[in-house]
Amino acid sequence: MMKVFLVRHGHSVLNGKGIYQPPDTKLSENGIRQAEAIAERLVGVKIDTVLASRYERAMHTARIISKRIDRPIVYTKLLNEFKNPSELEGKAHEAAYSLKIENSIIEHLGDPKWHHSDEENVYDRIERGKKVVEYIQNRKEEHVLVCTHSGMIRMILAVGLFGDSLDHESFRKVISFMRTENTGITECEISSGGKWRLITFNDFVHLK
Repeated sequence: MMKVFLVRHGHSVLNGKGIYQPPDTKLSENGIRQAEAIAERLVGVKIDTVLASRYERAMHTARIISKRIDRPIVYTKLLNEFKNPSELEGKAHEAAYSLKIENSIIEHLGDPKWHHSDEENVYDRIERGKKVVEYIQNRKEEHVLVCTHSGMIRMILAVGLFGDSLDHESFRKVISFMRTENTGITECEISSGGKWRLITFNDFVHLK
């Protein structure tokens, strides 16, 4: 049996501003405090290693946690936030330019071969989600903390729930139904047969 703690990174300087975040977006002062709060909460919790996205906001969160609980970090781009079109980075979600691109993406959502530019479409995202789940399951540790992003956390849960039957419509339902707080903890167990079980979702009592 493996235990997995999925943790969203701390609040970033662009969270809540309705702007598409680039990979180098940093934690805000509040985000640093959130990371310190969850790190303190994890003291005494059995964790063998920390896996982290290579995006700055996730790496910084992971470093704060790792230092407090004295556990090593393994960085992997598999855990990066899903790639939006590069031309959207730094743009407002509600800008006419952004909405035009988003509407075009939604119109082609059912086409696995269609891309607006260099983004990951929903099928690419599902495939990466499956690779992440396989990567976690193949780890030798029994207690793993994964520091990543909201979209990836929900994708991991979607793959754990639906397995190979996960499609773009099911994932859209998961995305619209689930919301994660910065530094929220989602705890899962993985059986020896690879079956996922959700224990707690988006626990952020440490922020209250």
